[in-house]
Amino acid sequence: MRYFSFLFILISLTSNINHAQTSQNHSPRIIHFAGMDWYVRSDQGNPANNYWSDKRKSVWVDNENRLHLKIRKIHGKWHCAEVRSVHPTSYGKHRFYVSSKLNKFNENVVGAVFIYKDTSHEMDVEFSRWKYTNAPNSQYVVQPEKSGNVHKFNILMNGDFSTHIIDWQAEKISFKSFYGHKIAPPDKTYLINEWRYNQKKLIDDGMYRIHINLWLVDHLPPTDNKEVEMIVSSMDSPISPVEIRGASNKEISFYPNHYYDNIFVYHHLALPLDYKLINNKGEIIKEKSTKHPYFFINMINKPIGTYQLEIKTETGLFEYQIIKHY
Repeated sequence: MRYFSFLFILISLTSNINHAQTSQNHSPRIIHFAGMDWYVRSDQGNPANNYWSDKRKSVWVDNENRLHLKIRKIHGKWHCAEVRSVHPTSYGKHRFYVSSKLNKFNENVVGAVFIYKDTSHEMDVEFSRWKYTNAPNSQYVVQPEKSGNVHKFNILMNGDFSTHIIDWQAEKISFKSFYGHKIAPPDKTYLINEWRYNQKKLIDDGMYRIHINLWLVDHLPPTDNKEVEMIVSSMDSPISPVEIRGASNKEISFYPNHYYDNIFVYHHLALPLDYKLINNKGEIIKEKSTKHPYFFINMINKPIGTYQLEIKTETGLFEYQIIKHY
């Protein structure tokens, strides 16, 4: 009897281990867009308990390096689309260059570009009429929800191009939308809307990521029963006082696209690696071995100057200069 009890326990433990290994081995799909890697969502959940697809017909980057998100019906169920940045973002300007007629979205559809930690910590630009045909089709939102955290407006598109900025700083959060794809509107005729949020700030703790999604209000299908697509041509992450110089290769990437306080280093082959950060006096100020495919270097308290970064993997030695200008 004890033998069978022990055998049952052993089988149960083996089953649990195999299940855990299977879960760990299921990695999310990753795409490369705007100089960054992005996870593609695939599950069922909020907002609105939607289905989310990571299929290549739902989320893809085209030959012009533009991101496409599509709401489409799969096996009789409507599936939405979302990507989030692999690495965290930080204070600074985030520009999203959208190439879709946002005012033509079905009233049950929401397109959004946003910075997100959780439902109580986010900054959004949302394109939706929220089920109402004659409602404003866009809004800026800062969570947590409270009085004065939403600013609604209308976008009237003649062409496809619009730019949307979330300027997240320690003392303020500002939004701006304008026609065309520019760093800033050439003159006031290009401006669609702008808004500054003056209430409680959101603290940069390294846990916020950039998200882009396309989804359905209350999990309702488009009223015309047609698929919906949103195209984002590119985006800019915050501008940084840090510059990286070194030979580019397919194994190692640095994030964000423009470097800020934290430099995130990602190894695409996920090999064990050793790295050293050396100052301009030849002193090793950081040295570590890791089995993870990524690590980060905090430059915020480092003096102005030039640093040497050495990354050693099974495939070779990679050397970079990190220059802190200010």
